[in-house]
Amino acid sequence: MPRTWSCALLLVALVVLSACDENNGPMAPSPPPTAVIADDAALLRHVTQVEPFGGYSLFPNADAVTTGTLIGSDAHRPMIRVRLNDTARSVLQDGQLPIDTRFPDGSVVFKEILGSQGTVSAYAIMYKAAGDPRAGNGWLWAEFTVDGGVMYSIANRSAACTGCHLLNQGPRNDLVRTFERQR
Repeated sequence: MPRTWSCALLLVALVVLSACDENNGPMAPSPPPTAVIADDAALLRHVTQVEPFGGYSLFPNADAVTTGTLIGSDAHRPMIRVRLNDTARSVLQDGQLPIDTRFPDGSVVFKEILGSQGTVSAYAIMYKAAGDPRAGNGWLWAEFTVDGGVMYSIANRSAACTGCHLLNQGPRNDLVRTFERQR
């Protein structure tokens, strides 16, 4: 057999073996890499262009549009609509976050803040990036106007957000308080 064929067969064998675990069974596909969010503009671009929030699922077992406040919070009023990307939704079981489970990096909780007439007035975003030094409790926190203006920067490290998100069921649910709105 010519040497080039031997090298080609060896290369194919190495590729096949690298796709197996130590028991020589097929490996599960690797999860997609999470986006590196360098700044506020990158986060907004991620949720509007790279992975557009319009394709996210509405928060399970909660009203599509919610009014009122949660105990301890007057933020994001008068109405909200909360969505999850597929990464965040993938860890839920029957619409709940299992006990001792945290959302994986790359999870997005996207909240549309609606005015009294039902029009979107702002966006509040939680992006899971546990290893990011700007993360507060594992999340990047930001708020934007609908035209992309920064109302609350990820550089603030959640200083104005976690006070409410650490209340009631927040700690049990990786700081996502919308679980408290489920029916």
